[in-house]
Amino acid sequence: MPYHHGNLRQELLDAAAEAVEEEGLAALSLRALARKVGVSHGAPARHFPDKAALLTAMATEALARFRTVMLEAGEKGDSALERYRAMGRHYVHFAIEHPAYFHILGRPEFYSAGDEEFARGYQEFFDAMRQVAADAQREGKVEGLDPEAFLISTWAMAHGLANLWLDGTLEDRIGPVDIEAIAANAFDVVFANTE
Repeated sequence: MPYHHGNLRQELLDAAAEAVEEEGLAALSLRALARKVGVSHGAPARHFPDKAALLTAMATEALARFRTVMLEAGEKGDSALERYRAMGRHYVHFAIEHPAYFHILGRPEFYSAGDEEFARGYQEFFDAMRQVAADAQREGKVEGLDPEAFLISTWAMAHGLANLWLDGTLEDRIGPVDIEAIAANAFDVVFANTE
C-alpha cells in the first residue's frame, strides 16, 4: 500500500460514517475501512487501537457537529420559546442530514460515553437545551410545568420523530411524509397553549 499523505484520521472517520449509513454500526471494521481509504490494514491502529476507540472518536465528532447545530439553533428567534422550537426542528433535521452520526449518539453501548472530551461536550449541549427551556419558562411560557419534565418530554418527542423517520416506520405506516414539516408542526402542537 502507498504511504498516506493526507489526514488519515479524518478520512477514517468520514469513511466510518459512510459505512455506518450503508451497513450499520455492528458491521463496522477497521480492516474494511483501511481498504476503503487505500492504506494497509495496520495503518488505522496509529489513530485507533481498536474498534471501540474508533467509535468513541466517531461519537465525539458526531457530538461536536450536533452541538454546533443545536447551539446555533438556540440563538435563532426573538423569544426563548422560538429558540427552543428551533432547537427541536434542528434536532430532527440533524438526524435526517447525518443519520450515521445520529445513530451512534443514540447507542452508548458502542462507545465510551465516559470519555472526558465526549462527556464534557454532551454536558455543554444538554446544559444549553436546559437553559433555553428555563428561559422560556421565565418569559411566562409553558408555566406550571416542571422544567425537567418539560425538557425531557420535548427531547423525547424530537428524538422519537427522528428515529421513526430513520427506521422507516413513518413511511411504512403513513406513506410519504415531509418530516421537516412534521417536526415543526409537532412543536407547534406542544406549544399551542403557551403563547
